[in-house]
Amino acid sequence: MSKKVKDSDSMTDILIVEDSATQAAQIKYLLESHHYKAEVTQNGQQALVWLSKHKPSLVISDIVMPEMNGFELCEKIKSDERTEDIPVILLTSLSDPDEVIEGLSCGADSFITKPYNKEYLISNIKKILAEKATPEYKRETVGIEINYGGKKRLIRTGQQKVVKLLLNIYQGAIHQNNELIQTRDELRLLNERLEDLVEERTMELKKNEKKILAFNAELGQRVAERTAQLQAVNKELETFSYSVSHDLKAPLRAINGFTGILIEEYQNKLGADGQRICDVIKSSAIQMSRLIEDLLAFSHLNRTELHMSVIDMKAMANSIYYEYSLPEQRENISFNVRDIPRAFGDPSLIKQVWANLISNAVKFSSKKDHPEINIGCEADKNEIIYSISDNGAGFDMQYADKLFCVFQRLHDSAEFEGTGIGLAIVNRIVNRHGGRVWATGEPDKGAIFYFSLPQRKKRKIK
Repeated sequence: MSKKVKDSDSMTDILIVEDSATQAAQIKYLLESHHYKAEVTQNGQQALVWLSKHKPSLVISDIVMPEMNGFELCEKIKSDERTEDIPVILLTSLSDPDEVIEGLSCGADSFITKPYNKEYLISNIKKILAEKATPEYKRETVGIEINYGGKKRLIRTGQQKVVKLLLNIYQGAIHQNNELIQTRDELRLLNERLEDLVEERTMELKKNEKKILAFNAELGQRVAERTAQLQAVNKELETFSYSVSHDLKAPLRAINGFTGILIEEYQNKLGADGQRICDVIKSSAIQMSRLIEDLLAFSHLNRTELHMSVIDMKAMANSIYYEYSLPEQRENISFNVRDIPRAFGDPSLIKQVWANLISNAVKFSSKKDHPEINIGCEADKNEIIYSISDNGAGFDMQYADKLFCVFQRLHDSAEFEGTGIGLAIVNRIVNRHGGRVWATGEPDKGAIFYFSLPQRKKRKIK
């Protein structure tokens, strides 16, 4: 150390030795808020350099630091006659009894345990500075040899200072114990409050549980009543369907039959206009009969039980094409079915899907010189998408959302016959299988109709 050491200013000067910048800043702020002048060094070596030029009133040092720990620094300070009268406070966790022995050996004046209480640290500083100001404060040089842990240790601190240091440690332990007791009491109060909250919440849940049980019972009763109502409505619908089938189709058959007799037996008397009128009556009766049959089929779809099995889609598509096209039509149509995979569904209902889509492709491409119908497929891990494309009449995409609704037709019935229910049937069947239906098209350039079926493991039957 330098031989010339500057005394501190009128403001009490305290040196902080702490390698943690955060903790050093906290201590410095605390000291300055109590009107102490604080300086900071990061380790024992830097502290010795600073002490060679300055003499503070007090040193507060951490123990665990790089290059030189707090015990070594304290011993250096107490071994130099120029700095031996500077009190040293060591900040420690006191997790090891050896720390106390080391503190006694190096001549520390006080221990402050971490985490420290701010008020306790300030009161300890004031106490040590007050003791330092008394005439009795001096360093006793008589050493004491003790045996600790099987080793002999030399305590250079005098007996009076040892007692004060031990009392200081005891006071710190009492203070820390009081804080633990206070924390324990606070935790007990919090725990009691938590138990009260749990009890209140439990009571509330029990009340809600009763309400939920009552609501469920009421809901179950409503569901039972609603189910009974739906069953009654379904029964009425079945009765109505039978009435439609029997009471309406019978007169239509009579109209069709008697019109045929008129044409055959009174052809000469009817004339051209009469013949035309009879033809219109007969075709209208046939169209009406078809419409009734389609409506009945559509109404029965939701009540039909699904019988699921594996379906050879390629064979079914080919079979439907030959069933719904005439030999002379097949001579002109280019019909291609790619290697499409099998599906899992109700064979009779899926057959109806193919029948409606393929017959539509045949019908709407019939006015082309070279009709083309292609059936393809794409698949991913969730679904299989089948497609039926043609180069026929097509449609305007702005009306695409109407395609699969009942009685929605995008072409005049005089140009292409039909009831306007076929695509609605397709949509309902595919939806019941957990799939979806959509289409793209362009007027006079054809259309592509798509329907998807879930992969077997992903299937959700409706």
